[in-house]
Amino acid sequence: MAQYTGNISSYNTTREIGKGGEGYVYELANNPSQVLKVFIEDLTPSKIAKLQLMVAMANPQIDAYSAWPKDIVKDHQVKYSGFVMRKLSGYVPLHNLFSPMDRKRMFPDKGYNFLVHVARNLATAFYALHSSGLVVGDINEGNILVNTQGMVAFIDCDSFQVKDGTQYHLCEVGVPRYTPPELLAYTSFETVVRTINTDSFSMAILIFQLLFLGRHPYAGKNNSAEDIDEEKAIKNNWFVYSLNNKHNKLLPPADSFPIKSLPEDVVALFHQSFEQIENRPLPAKWITSLDAFLKTMVNCTVSPIHIYPSTFNSCPWCAFKEKRNILYFMDASYPSVAEVTDNMDDFINGFKVEKLSFPKIKLTNPTTYALTPLPILSKYSQYKKYHLLTLIAGVIATFSFVSAFRLVYIFYAAVPAVGYLLNKFFPWKNRIEEELERRKRYQDDLKRQLEIDLQLYHQPVELRSYKDAIERIERLIDSYKKLPQELIDKQKDAEEKVYTAQLNTYLSNYPINTNDFQALGTARKAALDEASITTAADVSKLKTIKVQGIGSKFIKQLQDWQRHIGYGFVYHPDNNLLLKENRAVILEMAEQKKQLETDILKLYQEIISLKTNLIDKQTQLKTNINIIHKQYLQAELDFKTFRKLSV
Repeated sequence: MAQYTGNISSYNTTREIGKGGEGYVYELANNPSQVLKVFIEDLTPSKIAKLQLMVAMANPQIDAYSAWPKDIVKDHQVKYSGFVMRKLSGYVPLHNLFSPMDRKRMFPDKGYNFLVHVARNLATAFYALHSSGLVVGDINEGNILVNTQGMVAFIDCDSFQVKDGTQYHLCEVGVPRYTPPELLAYTSFETVVRTINTDSFSMAILIFQLLFLGRHPYAGKNNSAEDIDEEKAIKNNWFVYSLNNKHNKLLPPADSFPIKSLPEDVVALFHQSFEQIENRPLPAKWITSLDAFLKTMVNCTVSPIHIYPSTFNSCPWCAFKEKRNILYFMDASYPSVAEVTDNMDDFINGFKVEKLSFPKIKLTNPTTYALTPLPILSKYSQYKKYHLLTLIAGVIATFSFVSAFRLVYIFYAAVPAVGYLLNKFFPWKNRIEEELERRKRYQDDLKRQLEIDLQLYHQPVELRSYKDAIERIERLIDSYKKLPQELIDKQKDAEEKVYTAQLNTYLSNYPINTNDFQALGTARKAALDEASITTAADVSKLKTIKVQGIGSKFIKQLQDWQRHIGYGFVYHPDNNLLLKENRAVILEMAEQKKQLETDILKLYQEIISLKTNLIDKQTQLKTNINIIHKQYLQAELDFKTFRKLSV
């Protein structure tokens, strides 16, 4: 934990939740709605001034669509080192909507209409930020997040371009495949002033990728002998899906979504965005057109997530699946799980835990028993009479003796001695005392036994065993109830395994080329080769291994490239393999179900036995307590009565 001081408050960091090329992001103690970004390198005076300006610019409109700086903070050395921002809980990177497997995993119930909805909200976010005097600048699918409601939010906002009077704090970074052609002419963005118009180009690419299921508007089938990448296509305004395509060098990829299926005004907005430089469509126009587009959606009669534009006569997603074995939208439905949860359902659903408890025993009021003291044996009454007579006779005899010999002065010493001798040789008093002591011991023994039995009744050791067994069976039943969802999860994992294997095969066809990553250099390329990271598929290894010289900056570049290559992947499900994997999962779950049933029934019998024994023991204890309590009260009364003899 570290402490930072801001202009608004002090902040204590806890768990690290993110790491990037610039710094780390931490959760804050006692403030779950905010996080703190700490930069790795010292902040320059210009960066500090920019962050202070951004904090001052904050307003509800900006906050609604971004993780905007709320407070700039200093570390323990009193140096500016980071800023506090809103925590975007429940959000994931926008690119998770581009892949059918990612959509199924993170947005399982969302169809094509959701993609249009997110595109509309993306335009709304740009409109709100532009209205606040901001230019985003560095726009890509990784620094925009989306949640399950389709709300979008920007991160890495400290790279935005902001203006302070006549002075600009520029956006000095950018991703080429989202950068407009007029800016790609620059070798660096350090002195480039961006505009709403340049933002509109990048925004249009993201909207295109949402509506075209991850496809990039400048990536297609190369119909020429040239080596054409996205950057080159952008510089030449070669919009692949253009209806005005005259260069004929790039064509739409096979099995891609046809642009003619979109409303005419949406098609026109794409052409204006990608085929002209000045006066690109602003966010407001996109909002209007996408709102209208949403109203044209039609529901498929076969799959609930197959939603499509009314320009199609029938569901295009079903057609892709049936005719080309391509899944653009992967249904969340799986084969029936009835065979996994059947026999015990009635027992499980009807099972109720009996929380055994035993009310405290209130000992019966002594008057209830109507006790009477037991009669004292006549011999003890005679003992007392004998004792008194003996003492009187002894005193008289002693007095007579001392008087006869005129030894009155020893009378007071002689009387106790005579009393001792009389008690020793005529022990009437001792016999009464012995009986009194015996009765006291008997009373105390009954009291101790009563206390022991009360404790055993109120704190039965068997009750702990019973409760432990109940907790165990509840856990087993909970596991049993989760079997259907666990089966679905395992089926998802099996399908994702097949999907990932197919994707990795595709990615392995793309070697890491130093021309693509000139910044890597010969040494870093050699280090990657040494770690057997040679293709786009191998880039995933960087999540679990470290390669000398390959830091977070280069890892992010490689991961972005891998993800970009993956957008060209088209999933053709291997139905036979999926069926085999699914059967294996069902067999595994059936075994798990069988074992759970055995364990539950065995433990249930144990619980019944524990309950029966416990109730029997408590009943017996209660009976014993009542008996002993009565015996104790009787003994107490008898003792008090007998004690009068010794007085």
